[in-house]
Amino acid sequence: LWAQVLERTDGLRTLFEGVQVKPSTLHGDLWSGNIATAEGRPCIFDPAAYYGHHEAEWGMSWCAGFGSSFWAGYRELIPEDPGFRRRAALYEAYHQLNHYNLFGGGYLGAATRLLSRLTQSDA
Repeated sequence: LWAQVLERTDGLRTLFEGVQVKPSTLHGDLWSGNIATAEGRPCIFDPAAYYGHHEAEWGMSWCAGFGSSFWAGYRELIPEDPGFRRRAALYEAYHQLNHYNLFGGGYLGAATRLLSRLTQSDA
């Protein structure tokens, strides 16, 4: 499947056409278990920090538990780049595969479905 993804996306290049990727400091493990409030102020903790494309942070959104107002506020600060919805499948597949590696279970099926979307022309 990975070979099909690479072939279909020209080694992932087509996923990033027209997008200027500026490395950002990412939390890397931003899910509901790593966010809280302290004295009424939001805080995040337990990072797996690295530099990467800011969109990669969305890869954990399936278990982050952020409401629509959070994402709307995010998009006010950082508008959605062309092709984001397609790249989102790649970023989420990374985390699903990582969870499969750590915990087993249904994560492999989820990752496979996400990667399969990248092989489709309308993905």
